[in-house]
Amino acid sequence: MSARGELHRVVRRYGRHTAVSDVSLSLGAGEIVGLVGPNGAGKSTLLRLFAGLLRPTAGTVSVPAQRGFSAVRYFAGEHTLPPSVQAKRWLQLWAAPPSVGVATRALGALSRGTRQRVGLEATLVAPAPVLVLLDEPWEGLDPDASRWLSDELQRWRTAGAGVLVSTHRIHDLADIHDRCVFLVDGRLAGDELVATGPSADEDRTAALFAAFDRAKAVR
Repeated sequence: MSARGELHRVVRRYGRHTAVSDVSLSLGAGEIVGLVGPNGAGKSTLLRLFAGLLRPTAGTVSVPAQRGFSAVRYFAGEHTLPPSVQAKRWLQLWAAPPSVGVATRALGALSRGTRQRVGLEATLVAPAPVLVLLDEPWEGLDPDASRWLSDELQRWRTAGAGVLVSTHRIHDLADIHDRCVFLVDGRLAGDELVATGPSADEDRTAALFAAFDRAKAVR
Protein backbone atom coordinates (compact mmCIF):
# COMPACT_ATOMS: atom_id res chain seq x y z
CA MET A 1 0.00 0.00 0.00
CA SER A 2 1.53 3.33 -1.05
CA ALA A 3 1.68 6.09 1.53
CA ARG A 4 -0.56 9.13 1.21
CA GLY A 5 1.01 10.85 4.16
CA GLU A 6 3.49 10.19 6.93
CA LEU A 7 4.58 11.65 10.23
CA HIS A 8 8.04 10.62 11.42
CA ARG A 9 8.93 11.22 15.08
CA VAL A 10 6.93 14.45 15.08
CA VAL A 11 6.93 16.77 18.08
CA ARG A 12 4.84 19.91 18.43
CA ARG A 13 5.27 22.26 21.38
CA TYR A 14 3.38 25.38 22.38
CA GLY A 15 5.78 27.13 24.71
CA ARG A 16 6.41 24.69 27.55
CA HIS A 17 3.45 22.49 26.64
CA THR A 18 4.08 19.50 24.39
CA ALA A 19 0.90 18.75 22.44
CA VAL A 20 2.33 15.96 20.25
CA SER A 21 5.37 13.94 21.29
CA ASP A 22 7.44 11.60 19.10
CA VAL A 23 4.55 10.46 16.90
CA SER A 24 5.19 8.34 13.81
CA LEU A 25 2.16 7.49 11.69
CA SER A 26 1.72 6.43 8.06
CA LEU A 27 -1.54 6.88 6.19
CA GLY A 28 -1.91 4.58 3.19
CA ALA A 29 -3.84 4.93 -0.03
CA GLY A 30 -7.32 3.48 0.09
CA GLU A 31 -7.72 3.21 3.86
CA ILE A 32 -9.71 4.88 6.61
CA VAL A 33 -7.74 5.35 9.82
CA GLY A 34 -9.47 6.38 13.02
CA LEU A 35 -7.70 8.63 15.52
CA VAL A 36 -9.22 8.20 18.97
CA GLY A 37 -8.23 9.81 22.24
CA PRO A 38 -9.56 11.77 25.20
CA ASN A 39 -10.05 15.53 25.14
CA GLY A 40 -6.74 17.36 25.12
CA ALA A 41 -4.80 14.37 23.79
CA GLY A 42 -3.41 16.31 20.81
CA LYS A 43 -5.64 14.92 18.06
CA SER A 44 -6.49 18.30 16.51
CA THR A 45 -2.84 19.34 16.58
CA LEU A 46 -1.83 16.11 14.83
CA LEU A 47 -4.39 16.69 12.07
CA ARG A 48 -3.18 20.27 11.58
CA LEU A 49 0.38 19.01 11.28
CA PHE A 50 -0.69 16.55 8.59
CA ALA A 51 -2.61 19.32 6.81
CA GLY A 52 0.42 21.61 6.78
CA LEU A 53 -1.30 24.24 8.94
CA LEU A 54 1.30 23.79 11.67
CA ARG A 55 5.01 23.15 11.45
CA PRO A 56 6.47 20.48 13.70
CA THR A 57 8.87 21.52 16.43
CA ALA A 58 10.85 18.40 15.53
CA GLY A 59 10.44 15.49 13.13
CA THR A 60 9.14 15.45 9.57
CA VAL A 61 5.76 15.51 7.83
CA SER A 62 5.50 14.05 4.32
CA VAL A 63 2.54 14.30 1.95
CA PRO A 64 2.39 13.75 -1.84
CA ALA A 65 3.16 16.60 -4.19
CA GLN A 66 0.13 18.86 -4.55
CA ARG A 67 -2.05 18.39 -7.61
CA GLY A 68 -4.02 21.56 -7.11
CA PHE A 69 -6.03 22.79 -4.15
CA SER A 70 -7.98 19.53 -3.82
CA ALA A 71 -5.00 17.24 -3.14
CA VAL A 72 -5.32 17.58 0.65
CA ARG A 73 -8.73 18.29 2.16
CA TYR A 74 -9.13 19.27 5.82
CA PHE A 75 -12.17 20.21 7.87
CA ALA A 76 -12.13 21.08 11.56
CA GLY A 77 -15.84 21.47 12.24
CA GLU A 78 -18.73 23.86 11.79
CA HIS A 79 -17.25 26.38 14.23
CA THR A 80 -14.46 27.09 11.71
CA LEU A 81 -16.88 28.33 9.01
CA PRO A 82 -17.29 32.12 8.46
CA PRO A 83 -20.72 32.91 10.00
CA SER A 84 -21.59 35.88 7.78
CA VAL A 85 -21.00 34.11 4.46
CA GLN A 86 -24.00 32.68 2.59
CA ALA A 87 -24.05 28.90 2.43
CA LYS A 88 -24.44 29.11 -1.36
CA ARG A 89 -21.33 31.26 -1.72
CA TRP A 90 -19.29 28.97 0.52
CA LEU A 91 -20.28 25.91 -1.49
CA GLN A 92 -19.59 27.73 -4.77
CA LEU A 93 -16.10 28.57 -3.53
CA TRP A 94 -15.37 24.84 -3.39
CA ALA A 95 -17.35 24.00 -6.56
CA ALA A 96 -19.97 22.11 -4.55
CA PRO A 97 -23.67 22.10 -5.51
CA PRO A 98 -25.93 24.26 -3.28
CA SER A 99 -27.74 22.50 -0.44
CA VAL A 100 -31.50 22.52 -0.75
CA GLY A 101 -33.20 25.01 1.57
CA VAL A 102 -30.08 26.68 2.95
CA ALA A 103 -28.47 28.31 -0.11
CA THR A 104 -29.44 31.92 0.61
CA ARG A 105 -28.97 31.82 4.39
CA ALA A 106 -25.81 32.89 6.19
CA LEU A 107 -23.81 30.03 7.67
CA GLY A 108 -24.18 31.54 11.13
CA ALA A 109 -27.99 31.41 10.84
CA LEU A 110 -28.04 27.65 10.22
CA SER A 111 -28.35 24.99 12.88
CA ARG A 112 -25.15 23.38 14.12
CA GLY A 113 -25.81 20.14 12.27
CA THR A 114 -26.65 21.92 9.02
CA ARG A 115 -23.46 24.00 9.20
CA GLN A 116 -21.50 20.81 9.77
CA ARG A 117 -23.13 19.16 6.74
CA VAL A 118 -22.46 22.19 4.51
CA GLY A 119 -18.84 22.29 5.61
CA LEU A 120 -18.39 18.60 4.91
CA GLU A 121 -20.07 18.88 1.50
CA ALA A 122 -17.63 21.63 0.55
CA THR A 123 -14.68 19.61 1.80
CA LEU A 124 -15.59 16.31 0.16
CA VAL A 125 -16.49 17.54 -3.31
CA ALA A 126 -12.97 17.23 -4.79
CA PRO A 127 -12.82 14.77 -7.72
CA ALA A 128 -9.21 13.60 -7.21
CA PRO A 129 -8.64 12.95 -3.52
CA VAL A 130 -5.25 12.21 -2.05
CA LEU A 131 -5.48 12.95 1.65
CA VAL A 132 -8.66 13.61 3.66
CA LEU A 133 -8.32 14.92 7.22
CA LEU A 134 -11.46 15.35 9.32
CA ASP A 135 -11.67 16.49 12.94
CA GLU A 136 -14.83 15.22 14.71
CA PRO A 137 -16.84 15.09 11.45
CA TRP A 138 -19.94 13.33 12.86
CA GLU A 139 -20.52 15.95 15.57
CA GLY A 140 -23.96 17.54 15.28
CA LEU A 141 -25.13 15.37 12.37
CA ASP A 142 -28.54 13.70 12.42
CA PRO A 143 -28.84 9.99 11.52
CA ASP A 144 -29.37 10.63 7.79
CA ALA A 145 -26.39 12.98 7.58
CA SER A 146 -24.26 10.57 9.61
CA ARG A 147 -25.03 7.79 7.14
CA TRP A 148 -24.28 10.12 4.23
CA LEU A 149 -20.87 10.97 5.73
CA SER A 150 -19.96 7.32 6.30
CA ASP A 151 -20.90 6.53 2.70
CA GLU A 152 -18.81 9.46 1.44
CA LEU A 153 -15.73 8.38 3.39
CA GLN A 154 -16.03 4.87 2.00
CA ARG A 155 -16.38 6.34 -1.50
CA TRP A 156 -13.16 8.29 -1.04
CA ARG A 157 -11.42 5.17 0.25
CA THR A 158 -12.49 3.32 -2.91
CA ALA A 159 -11.13 6.21 -4.98
CA GLY A 160 -7.71 5.70 -3.38
CA ALA A 161 -7.65 8.47 -0.79
CA GLY A 162 -6.00 8.15 2.57
CA VAL A 163 -8.60 9.18 5.16
CA LEU A 164 -7.71 10.15 8.73
CA VAL A 165 -10.66 10.79 11.05
CA SER A 166 -10.45 12.07 14.59
CA THR A 167 -13.63 11.29 16.53
CA HIS A 168 -15.23 10.51 19.86
CA ARG A 169 -18.13 8.83 18.06
CA ILE A 170 -16.68 5.35 18.21
CA HIS A 171 -19.94 3.72 17.11
CA ASP A 172 -19.81 5.66 13.81
CA LEU A 173 -16.12 4.91 13.27
CA ALA A 174 -16.52 1.22 14.08
CA ASP A 175 -18.52 0.48 10.95
CA ILE A 176 -16.05 1.90 8.43
CA HIS A 177 -12.48 1.98 9.81
CA ASP A 178 -9.67 -0.15 8.43
CA ARG A 179 -7.50 0.48 11.46
CA CYS A 180 -7.52 2.72 14.48
CA VAL A 181 -4.75 4.36 16.50
CA PHE A 182 -5.00 5.85 19.97
CA LEU A 183 -3.49 9.13 21.11
CA VAL A 184 -3.12 9.76 24.84
CA ASP A 185 -1.20 12.70 26.33
CA GLY A 186 0.25 13.52 22.92
CA ARG A 187 1.66 10.05 22.28
CA LEU A 188 0.44 7.01 20.40
CA ALA A 189 -0.50 4.49 23.08
CA GLY A 190 -1.39 0.84 23.14
CA ASP A 191 -1.67 -1.23 19.98
CA GLU A 192 -3.39 -0.07 16.81
CA LEU A 193 -6.60 -1.93 16.12
CA VAL A 194 -6.97 -3.45 12.66
CA ALA A 195 -10.45 -4.28 11.38
CA THR A 196 -10.61 -7.98 10.47
CA GLY A 197 -13.51 -8.13 8.05
CA PRO A 198 -17.28 -7.91 8.44
CA SER A 199 -18.75 -8.40 11.88
CA ALA A 200 -21.69 -7.13 13.89
CA ASP A 201 -21.55 -3.38 14.55
CA GLU A 202 -21.80 -3.93 18.29
CA ASP A 203 -18.78 -6.28 18.19
CA ARG A 204 -16.64 -3.75 16.32
CA THR A 205 -17.73 -0.96 18.67
CA ALA A 206 -16.96 -3.06 21.74
CA ALA A 207 -13.53 -3.92 20.33
CA LEU A 208 -12.76 -0.23 19.78
CA PHE A 209 -13.83 0.72 23.29
CA ALA A 210 -11.76 -2.10 24.76
CA ALA A 211 -8.68 -1.06 22.76
CA PHE A 212 -9.17 2.56 23.84
CA ASP A 213 -9.33 1.51 27.49
CA ARG A 214 -6.10 -0.47 27.07
CA ALA A 215 -4.40 2.54 25.49
CA LYS A 216 -5.38 4.79 28.40
CA ALA A 217 -4.09 2.20 30.86
CA VAL A 218 -0.69 2.20 29.14
CA ARG A 219 -0.29 5.92 29.81
